[in-house]
Amino acid sequence: MADRELFEGFALQAVDQKGRVAIPADLRAAAERNSDTRQIVIGMHAADPCLSAHDAGWSKEKYERIDRREQIAADQGQEGDSRAKRRAFGLVEKAPFDDSGRFVIPPFFKAKAKIGKWAFFSGAGETFEVWAPEVLLADPNADPALREICEFLCQSKGVTL
Repeated sequence: MADRELFEGFALQAVDQKGRVAIPADLRAAAERNSDTRQIVIGMHAADPCLSAHDAGWSKEKYERIDRREQIAADQGQEGDSRAKRRAFGLVEKAPFDDSGRFVIPPFFKAKAKIGKWAFFSGAGETFEVWAPEVLLADPNADPALREICEFLCQSKGVTL
């Protein structure tokens, strides 16, 4: 983990009719440094109504962490989370991105996260989130600072939701 770049920052990006959107430059640069493939792994966030994405290199680390938790549980005579690997590896899609960071949001996840013409990206360390701005701004449980940034970006770009 020490040599991995973290996903930091935020941006509001336009989504075209085909579901293509560009990963913001800082997030894309981290993904490119962390993996030898231009590909992200994307799925629903475990707790929030948004997407969670990461570079392909993070998948191996994520597997090792889940496997360690299972081993610790087994060593303590407890049953581990039998669904953790399914959620982490079965309920995701890989999406290649081009030199400018453009990728197609997988249709199922685009619909599930209610992403329309705009996508709000937010770094989360090992991962980054992709929100429908409307969903984020309407979510009373969302981080108020995140909502404030999204609202500011929408106003700055003249986006009405």
